[in-house]
Amino acid sequence: MLFINIIVPVFVIVFCGFLLERYGRIELEPLTTSSLYLFAPALTLSALLRHPLQSQLLGDVLFYMLAYLVIMLVLSASVGRLLGCDGDSRRALSLSSSMMNIGNFGLPLTWFAFGEAGVPIAIVVFVIFSLPLGSLAIIIAQGEGANWRTAIVNSLKIPIFHAAALAMLLQAFSIQLPPMVLRPLELMGQAAVPLMLVLLGMQISRTRWQWLGGFMLAGIGLRLIAGPAVGWGLCQLLHIRGLERDVLLLQTSTPAAVLPLLYALRFNTRPDLVASTIVTTTLCSAGSLTLLLYLLPKLP
Repeated sequence: MLFINIIVPVFVIVFCGFLLERYGRIELEPLTTSSLYLFAPALTLSALLRHPLQSQLLGDVLFYMLAYLVIMLVLSASVGRLLGCDGDSRRALSLSSSMMNIGNFGLPLTWFAFGEAGVPIAIVVFVIFSLPLGSLAIIIAQGEGANWRTAIVNSLKIPIFHAAALAMLLQAFSIQLPPMVLRPLELMGQAAVPLMLVLLGMQISRTRWQWLGGFMLAGIGLRLIAGPAVGWGLCQLLHIRGLERDVLLLQTSTPAAVLPLLYALRFNTRPDLVASTIVTTTLCSAGSLTLLLYLLPKLP
């Protein structure tokens, strides 16, 4: 029932996006811009206003993120060397195994799995993990000579950070938005969930897939097996429990993120490897995430 009630609805919407792009010839850029600058910030702001942020949650997610990224980057670099990959291929493996799809895939999945109660936690994870997704991913793709300062500044321009900052500011001064403002925000925020999945399907439709042997198996193993194992270990180490742990584990066990593919294309960092890993891990995640959802209530 977990597969039918949670995983299947996610992939149905992704498939609708796939068909829309394949046969409708819809422009992707206007929808992506609308999601990035309107619907996702509205979801962030409205959800955080309904469920105020807790400093403990912010601290837990921040420490988790730092440790998770370091471990996954070390693992991917080590596996890349064991496979005898060249520099570009190792960077492609790092991009596709350490950067997960917390936005287009993770947020809607959390909504289906845990309902509205899990959304504020998922948004905190989304906001905090978007920093390395928008900066570290660029640096990895660029390789030598990467500009750290520019990458970090550019990532801070992502609108969801501004929405999160505004929510914290309003909470700090106990300011409540009137219904005429809050209701439109909530409606636009609800639109963000299906739109993210539709965009994922459209992006997959544009991706050229090929089977790449050992690299692909390494990417699947790192993203869908090692990733959840590392996440569970960190939750145990940091004493993260309950719904917070379940949301963290679920979001950081999602398939490879799509955004790093744009950086791989921009800097020619084996985009063929990154693109194929995104498609393969997305399809395989139907099984791995079903298993994870089954195990979550049984984990200590």
